[in-house]
Amino acid sequence: MRTIEMRHLRYFIAVAESQSIIAASRALNIVQPALSRQIRDLENQVGTPLFVRHTRGVELTPAGASFLLDARQILRDAADACERASQIGQGLSGTLKIGVLPNYLFLPETLAILGHFRDHQADVMLSVEPMLSLQQAESIRNGELDGGIMAWRPKEDATLRGVRLLRDGFVLALPSASAQAASLPERLADVASETFIWFSRDRSAPQHDALIAACARAGFVPNIAQIGTDIPTILGLVAAGMGCAFVPASVRPVCPPTVHLVALKDLNVQLDVEFVCSADTCPPTVERFLASVRSVVRSAGRHRA
Repeated sequence: MRTIEMRHLRYFIAVAESQSIIAASRALNIVQPALSRQIRDLENQVGTPLFVRHTRGVELTPAGASFLLDARQILRDAADACERASQIGQGLSGTLKIGVLPNYLFLPETLAILGHFRDHQADVMLSVEPMLSLQQAESIRNGELDGGIMAWRPKEDATLRGVRLLRDGFVLALPSASAQAASLPERLADVASETFIWFSRDRSAPQHDALIAACARAGFVPNIAQIGTDIPTILGLVAAGMGCAFVPASVRPVCPPTVHLVALKDLNVQLDVEFVCSADTCPPTVERFLASVRSVVRSAGRHRA
């Protein structure tokens, strides 16, 4: 059996609905002999007559009536498939998988971006996965993530590009009980004798090294007693009274009440929080997410101004 083409189905449906090859040829703008030949070719391909011909026109055979139902469904399915492909090609549907640093998931900027994207791209299935920056960068490179909200993007990595959401700094996190029992430190040197909870260098070498260097400039090496795997864990260890820690200033809105945050005058370590994606390929869904990012960043800039 030869392949049945979509045009054969459209011709067949037109003849079946008009019950006349002559009327269908006019509607299709095809000469009657050519349409008759196409219908005969279709019947040969199907292997059975689809119409009974008579002087007043044509009528469907039982096989033709069954074939008409299937032909209509095939054309509907084809149209739906084209529409789905078009929607995905334009980034209006499909899936988008992004990572977010756990401590930045509840930032107002992050929530605004996610809300803006959902409002404008309701048919895109958005998957958000909490993940550290180093893991996000690797997952974007290997195609497991479409993008991510992270810090400390390696600037020398030409495979990644980023749009900055905000610039963050660091503050000192103290257990509330110890903060209330003593005068609060004002400079790094004031905490030289404290016990510290530190971020694992394996998880973020830039953060680790920048804070170590800041302490060195203040004249001391921090006494690191505990290692935390992420900022929420570190805050939990501080709340448990196991030491103090340097954490991003942006954690203030979600900081537990048992932790007190102190801004030190000479703790000048800063980091860019960015939405990062591949510099080489950018699917339409990512472009539309970038549009939400830029819209929120512009709005935040206007409000700050």
